[in-house]
Amino acid sequence: MSQSSKPKFTQESHFKRSDAEYGKPQEGTKTAARGRKAHQAISGEIVELCQVIEANARIAGDDGISRGILFGDLFNIYNSISNKVVGLLLRARKYKLVQFEGETLFQGRDTKTPVFLIRSIDEVKSVFKSGEDPTSFQWGVIGRQLDEPEAKK
Repeated sequence: MSQSSKPKFTQESHFKRSDAEYGKPQEGTKTAARGRKAHQAISGEIVELCQVIEANARIAGDDGISRGILFGDLFNIYNSISNKVVGLLLRARKYKLVQFEGETLFQGRDTKTPVFLIRSIDEVKSVFKSGEDPTSFQWGVIGRQLDEPEAKK
């Protein structure tokens, strides 16, 4: 097959790191569709993880509002559901849903480290709500951030 007759799957584009489209798949491609599907699946798993923390919390936070569970207990409970406990916790912390000490948690070493759910389940669900609507999907953003004002309806 000659160089000119090779099929093109996506339009070739070159972006600088400072460009808004850098690191994002081109709209309308299968890559973008797979990314949206993965994003929704991960969002659902984070909500599920927060629900497990809420249901099994045995530690009260210093603020009297947040509730927590020891990482070892959470790992044992949630690992039967998914083997991505640590990755989901890191993502949930990025979106200010959970709080724990240290950069990451390790099975065995950090079993006594408390993991606190710092938002209500309703707030957690609201963060991921706009991620369910494909028309409002934005790469790298999950729903409305909790420190942002809610849009007026």
